[in-house]
Amino acid sequence: MSKVNIFRQSCKGVDDCGICKFVCPQDLFQACQEMNAAGYFPPEIKDESQCTGCRNCMVYCPDFAIWVEKTDDQPAEEDEDKNAG
Repeated sequence: MSKVNIFRQSCKGVDDCGICKFVCPQDLFQACQEMNAAGYFPPEIKDESQCTGCRNCMVYCPDFAIWVEKTDDQPAEEDEDKNAG
């Protein structure tokens, strides 16, 4: 599992940007009900336990509004590749 941190005030919202929603392979992002100070509805996570930690949302966010932390019980992608080969 991973911890997804969303910096609501930096986000242009799911309706106006939506890149996070588009690039998430688990379809975890949805617009929240509360508008940020800029007038956008930033994303929220439907079920964080389903997050694979791929970090697509963090990498592709043009506003650097998402930060994904891997938890200790989840191996880093590099470790997974080494164990597979």
